[in-house]
Amino acid sequence: AFSRRILGSIGLDGGSANVPALNAQSEITETILMDTEDLAFVANWHMNPDQTNKMWYNLQTMTQIAKGTSFVGLTNVNLIGSRGPLASVLEQLFQNVTMSILSEPSLQPNRSSPYAPQALTTLTVETLRPLEDIEPGAPPCRALAGAEDVVVVMRTGATEIKDKLPVHLNTTMRCYPDTLIFSDYAEVFEGEQVYDALASVDAHVKETNMDFAHYMRLQKVGREGLDEDELRDDTFDSGPIGKNDNPGWRLDKWKFLPMILRTLELRPQKKWYVFVEPDTYVVWSNMVKWLQTLNPSKASYYGSEVQIGEDIFAHGGSAFVLSNAAMRKCAEIYTSDPEEWHTRTAQHWAGDCILGTALTRASVPFTWAWPMFQGGNPVDMNWEEAKRERRLWCDPALSYHHFKAHEVDGLWAFEQQHILDLIAEREKSNRATSFFGGRDTILRHSDVFKAYIMPNISHERTDWTNLSPDLVEHSARTVKSVEARMEDCKAICQAKKTCLQELGKKLG
Repeated sequence: AFSRRILGSIGLDGGSANVPALNAQSEITETILMDTEDLAFVANWHMNPDQTNKMWYNLQTMTQIAKGTSFVGLTNVNLIGSRGPLASVLEQLFQNVTMSILSEPSLQPNRSSPYAPQALTTLTVETLRPLEDIEPGAPPCRALAGAEDVVVVMRTGATEIKDKLPVHLNTTMRCYPDTLIFSDYAEVFEGEQVYDALASVDAHVKETNMDFAHYMRLQKVGREGLDEDELRDDTFDSGPIGKNDNPGWRLDKWKFLPMILRTLELRPQKKWYVFVEPDTYVVWSNMVKWLQTLNPSKASYYGSEVQIGEDIFAHGGSAFVLSNAAMRKCAEIYTSDPEEWHTRTAQHWAGDCILGTALTRASVPFTWAWPMFQGGNPVDMNWEEAKRERRLWCDPALSYHHFKAHEVDGLWAFEQQHILDLIAEREKSNRATSFFGGRDTILRHSDVFKAYIMPNISHERTDWTNLSPDLVEHSARTVKSVEARMEDCKAICQAKKTCLQELGKKLG
């Protein structure tokens, strides 16, 4: 429908009695495109015979004297009433045609059918707010529009909060319009209220289950009263079922369902709830746009799929998203029989699995959103990974996991520059992202690799490895110096096409 309006040709021919006449073989002359700066001269020809004769003469003269020189075009001298550049009006015309077609009665769904889709809540996605609406000193991410109905919920613990939360307070949480922080100890941390996720758990459970021994001690002595080794996460090794020897880690599984309940009490009217951990990084510029494409009235549950036995659920560390309707259904299931869910939690090791089980019981379907939600860190991900015909490389990036504080800071700075580039592009074009010719504003995993990871890969680095799966040791027990031995190793590596790095380390 759109192409039919703009295809064809417009030209001049001799007409009758060799009088030049406009020959339009296109419906474009019936559209608003004729009022643009680029095509207004055609309307002048059509409406003014004298102007037509003049243009006919100019065209004939130009073709005779050009002699290989590129023809630069005809200057349009009448721009009164112009609608502006052709590109802008062409985009608007396309939108109008599309909306007109979509409004046709024959294309509307049969609302009486039990399988009819729910009505769309919006047809547009706001990308950036006007710069004048952004508070002074705010980071570029505050220019992102559409996050007013979203709350980001962080789940942490007293043993890690001092090391892992400050970087978020200085970076990611400056972007979120609304944030809730849950831990196993209520406090005000660097000016932010931290809620006790376990406050509502039955006292009998706390007193009789050994998982709560750490919690009971924490409430007695406070976070500052914990021993140094209790505050170090690296003192506990991770096994097949996580860090089961870590008392803070064992306690964490109990937070999920009570946290859902408390979040609803604190933020009952939000449309979307994004749950994260301190070592999660959310690509906020993508998350905000993505959520605007979803229907918040449905009971929805999104994340990166994990399976334990027959239970399929969203991995907690990769971030997961729940709609308001899903939150309410989950809370209803939990409060209807908290004893059952406390028993289930005591017998399991993964709280995100217990949450997924409760959502399944509440008839909230899980939507597999890999590879947008990632359980890995960009520094050691398999960039060629693919599942169910979906390639990590091609998909938008919504989250990453296993981030250290400096990595959160680094990727956040990278994302802010990305947003600044979008703002600069908008200011340059004086409009939102162009439908035609506008560059893709979404950060895909491939963009993160090419623009963030690759530039940081240097020829030599200290205290770093590329995690090559197949290491071939080269004897270093010689009388040569370290420099000489590294040169030997380098020569061996360069001689093998499959060698990706040479690595030297101290022995003993």
